[in-house]
Amino acid sequence: MPDNSTSQLGNYELKRAIGQGGGSVVYLAEEKTTHRNVAIKLLPVVAALNAEYTRRFLREARLATQLDHPNIVHVYDYGRDNGHFYLVMQYVDGPTVRARIAREGRLPWQDAVRVTIQVAEGLAAGAREGIIHRDVKPENILLDSSGSAYIADLGLAKEEGASEPLPSDTSLGTPDYMSPEQVNNSEEVDFRTDIYALGASLFHMVCGKAPYTGRSAYEVMVKHVSAQLPTPKKYAPELPHEVADVMRKMMARDPEDRYQTYEELMADLKALLEGAPVKAEEFAEESMLARNGNGHPVRTGLFARMRRLFRHTAH
Repeated sequence: MPDNSTSQLGNYELKRAIGQGGGSVVYLAEEKTTHRNVAIKLLPVVAALNAEYTRRFLREARLATQLDHPNIVHVYDYGRDNGHFYLVMQYVDGPTVRARIAREGRLPWQDAVRVTIQVAEGLAAGAREGIIHRDVKPENILLDSSGSAYIADLGLAKEEGASEPLPSDTSLGTPDYMSPEQVNNSEEVDFRTDIYALGASLFHMVCGKAPYTGRSAYEVMVKHVSAQLPTPKKYAPELPHEVADVMRKMMARDPEDRYQTYEELMADLKALLEGAPVKAEEFAEESMLARNGNGHPVRTGLFARMRRLFRHTAH
């Protein structure tokens, strides 16, 4: 429970913790007037004393309330009580995709594609409102008991065209799923960075592991920028070539080589389930190497910047 064993928060009774991350804790709670279950994201009192944390928390709440889509976790309310800032959300009664991968090893490719379609629908709705998620990953994809998928957590979301640099103590995203241009500059990204991260998440679902591994987050980020994408068929030999082609296009180094609209992406994903031809073309392996998000050769300055970042965050 929160500080001092508080079990009441405004009109809500907290039951138990069901998740945590990014300095916040998520609780299952009951709304006292309606008796419905909700999820409450709570910023601890100590974090609430930090103006930067509260600003980011309230910004997340504001962005989330702008979105209303069946594949986005709905936000009902937010406020402050007992020194805690809180965000009241739809309760999803199933695991995260990451938890399902941990339980099953890897997902049947058809299931993974269905999840990806639903998440793409939610991300497309956000993109129409000018919101880029910037942290698409299996941990942020929730599944309910009927198998519906929801994208959650707008903690790193960005409004397109807005300039809001992240504090130095904040991660640029999650290294396992970051696009090359997000590694380069997390402010200069558009919706195609979310398509890349969704492709990396699809790879994880069907292969049972993220596309790149390394001894450190820095090493993984370098691989996103400069390493050859491993073939998913190495980990899932039964995977149709067309599924690999779609993933390859989603994770193209240059954003211009990726899907240019969510509609184009979803058409190919649906074609996979129907056994129909896809428009994705297999990229030559050389095109996957040594290019950053702008299609230019990788600059050594990028790697120096990343080293400085990790030296700073390690202390």
